[in-house]
Amino acid sequence: MDLADELRRLPREEQRARLRETRGGGNWLGLIQTATLRARTADEARAEWARLAVSALETAREEGALEDREVRPREANLFRTLDDPAGAGLDADEVVAACLALAGLTPAEADAVEWAYRAEDVDKMRTLRRVRNVVQPAVAIAGFVGREELRRELEAWREVLPRLP
Repeated sequence: MDLADELRRLPREEQRARLRETRGGGNWLGLIQTATLRARTADEARAEWARLAVSALETAREEGALEDREVRPREANLFRTLDDPAGAGLDADEVVAACLALAGLTPAEADAVEWAYRAEDVDKMRTLRRVRNVVQPAVAIAGFVGREELRRELEAWREVLPRLP
């Protein structure tokens, strides 16, 4: 039995302790990808795999193996594909708020950045692409968000996103 298969059977706190102990088996992204893929299958163990994917994402972030910018959009993308995101440990409001905090700009500020496809605007385009990469997954789960202020911000982002590179 491999580490991922062993971990998926454990309760969440034991999973997290083993993940810290083994440092994600030395390959956090591989473990996360495996668990995420299996969480999306028709397998009867998909709820266990989903829980492992979330535990691995959280633990990798806490251990400094992955940055928020890598973890939060993955959580939002995972949220979209799960039958029971809450059962896996994901809350739409928390995931969305974390993604939007990473944007570093408001929708109005992002929309106000003037850029064109030319060499002198490459830095602006990279900044806006980083914003897009963390905001787009959050917008995709807007229908699950309960907090009104988050829904309003997501709606503003939904209008701005098509204009970003």
